[in-house]
Amino acid sequence: MTVLAVGDVVGAEAATWLAGRLPELRERHEVDWVVVNAENCAVTGPSPMDGFGMTVEVIDTLLAGGVDAVTGGNHSWDGPDVDEVLAYPQVVRPINLDETRGRGLLTLRRADRTLTVLNLLSPTAALPGMKAPQPAPLWPAWTNLRATEPLPGAILIDLHGESPWEKASFAAALDGEISALLGTHTHDPTLRGHILPAGTGYLTELGMTGRLGFTGGGFDPAHFAARLRGEDHTALPPYRLATGELSLGAVVVRVDATGATTSITRVH
Repeated sequence: MTVLAVGDVVGAEAATWLAGRLPELRERHEVDWVVVNAENCAVTGPSPMDGFGMTVEVIDTLLAGGVDAVTGGNHSWDGPDVDEVLAYPQVVRPINLDETRGRGLLTLRRADRTLTVLNLLSPTAALPGMKAPQPAPLWPAWTNLRATEPLPGAILIDLHGESPWEKASFAAALDGEISALLGTHTHDPTLRGHILPAGTGYLTELGMTGRLGFTGGGFDPAHFAARLRGEDHTALPPYRLATGELSLGAVVVRVDATGATTSITRVH
């Protein structure tokens, strides 16, 4: 089984660019499933803290391009289309929240291949003032999920979090239970993927998909800089998306019949 996993898509232009590339990427890498984190795919407000999110129009663009599962994070509740977007059967929001809308996992089936996609939000990614409910701690959320939900086939987790050590520790704790844990949220890609001793694939950060510019996050960080200085960032002009080169933050993960990862390869 081969999965193309794509990190945080920043802006509608990036979503259109990715959707246009997907047919060629699927063919070149013989991809079974495409999983894309799209919580930043639409600008829905003036501040990057709570003005990203997803819209029906942009999600339709991604799905038409061949995306099988759309994951999210702390921005999954931004914008005016939350109810409509979370109602899509292909959209997965973080499961470790007190939330009745949407779904926290999705099982994909085709012929003899089955992939369960799971989205988790780390408390480290819970930004002040964010619209998402506060996430439950990761380990209790996982053990409760394991006890109550069937997780068939290969299991891929998008862990949306700030801390590399937390992601690595969680992957190590789940080694052999899941096929792969891929980190999102920080937008700055880590080069090396790891295969843990019992066969779980691990990557700290998929990175972002969009125009690099500024500091590489895909948008002007002035609001974050102002908050760091203790200033009122809401007094600033609306944030801008970056300019410059388009970048693809993505990996191809290959999983064998036992559910073990055999390779994690960066694609561009």
